[in-house]
Amino acid sequence: MNVSSGEAWIGYSLKITQHRLRQRLEAELAGTGVSAAQNAVLLAIDENPQISNASLARAAFVTPQSMQGMLVTLERDGFITRTPHPGHGRIIMTELTDKGKAAARAGIIAAETVERRMLSGLTGDETRLLDSLLRRCADALEGE
Repeated sequence: MNVSSGEAWIGYSLKITQHRLRQRLEAELAGTGVSAAQNAVLLAIDENPQISNASLARAAFVTPQSMQGMLVTLERDGFITRTPHPGHGRIIMTELTDKGKAAARAGIIAAETVERRMLSGLTGDETRLLDSLLRRCADALEGE
């Protein structure tokens, strides 16, 4: 591909799509009190209360240092509780409060709404093909 010839870089098109997806998701989440990154954290905690901070950071695409601040905010705002694991002193159990569970459910609905809109111009076959192609691209960039 040659940008000077008027052809676009696939990576740039992907970044535009990701940016618009994030904007739409943030707009859909506005009433929940959490950001897209915080919603990803709530969903990850809901699946595994013993999840590590490093795994949470990966789920939210933030650094472990940023994750620590995010957890403090989520706890302060009443979305999560954090307590030491009864059998393992170094493990912190992070659980969703009722407020956190409600926000996570609303986040799932918001994400599904935005994804449906994003894919509305594609057929089912095209959607499956796009998913497959994007996964293959991600796999090609994995590692070295």
